[in-house]
Amino acid sequence: MTTSLPGIWKARSIIAEIEMSKVSIIIPSRNETYEVKPGVTVLQRMVQDIYEKATGDFEVLVGFDGPPYQDFPDYPNLRLFKLPDPIGLKPTVNLLAGMANGKYIYKSDSHCMFGEGFDEILQADMEDNWLVTPRFYVLDAERWAWQDERHYDYFYLSCPFTDRQGFRFKAGGHWPERTAEREGKPEYLIDETMQLHGSGWFLTKDFYWNCLKGMSSEGYDNYAMEPPELGLKTWLGPWDGKVMVNKKTWYAHMHKGGQRPRGWPLTTERITKSYSWCARFWMGNHWEDRVNDLSWLITKFWPVPTWPENWSKIYKKWLIDNHLYKK
Repeated sequence: MTTSLPGIWKARSIIAEIEMSKVSIIIPSRNETYEVKPGVTVLQRMVQDIYEKATGDFEVLVGFDGPPYQDFPDYPNLRLFKLPDPIGLKPTVNLLAGMANGKYIYKSDSHCMFGEGFDEILQADMEDNWLVTPRFYVLDAERWAWQDERHYDYFYLSCPFTDRQGFRFKAGGHWPERTAEREGKPEYLIDETMQLHGSGWFLTKDFYWNCLKGMSSEGYDNYAMEPPELGLKTWLGPWDGKVMVNKKTWYAHMHKGGQRPRGWPLTTERITKSYSWCARFWMGNHWEDRVNDLSWLITKFWPVPTWPENWSKIYKKWLIDNHLYKK
């Protein structure tokens, strides 16, 4: 598949002039056995896609979060980590990030497709205090192509006050209005985004460990809420960090559900508990390393979908009611 993204050829000429570093592509996987064609799992096809599309110095680390395990061709710089028992997505990501040899880490879900040269395009326009996501498409895994031309560049943090199912941060948060508003404008090819999807993100290994301190399972659970955790740490921490979208390249993510079921059980109770804990932790400004409160981020990106006009008044009352308000 070719792309018509603005500036792609200019990006490639710039890449040729930059000394590239190694990228460690880390893939946590748990029972990713859905077959895109007979005898080929989506994970196996994804790894093949990486070796067809990556153009720089890279390695691939696949972490099997418990059995069953899968086999691959003899790809160079492919390392497999076969955990005897599941430990969860976040601990698996931390394990792989700790074993990575690259300056940069690209974490991906185990059911994605990539743009040509994504590894070099991302680092050509990169800052050490950034957390970056490429342009997001939906993957039609059976055709191994975009589902359609629709794409998402921006994501937002949902408002727990207006959620009808409880006080929580929801997963997802596509922001199609912002995507449309900034479509085709060169000044927004690399741009700030409030949040990211979580299925694909890029940063330096040093920033992941020494600033963000990896990902935590405490409260969040060991599988959930990686976008709010990583995104809010990046925005609110003392390193002047930014969450960015790089539209010069892309990835496509296969959604689960229907004929493509999740390969492991997950109860509604567990999901709700994780989403609710995350919202209360960040809305309550409990993260001690922050230099900005959450209200700073909402104001920065205002207006934000699902957040009402009087959000600050509602938020202040919630803080007071929960004995969290500080003048």
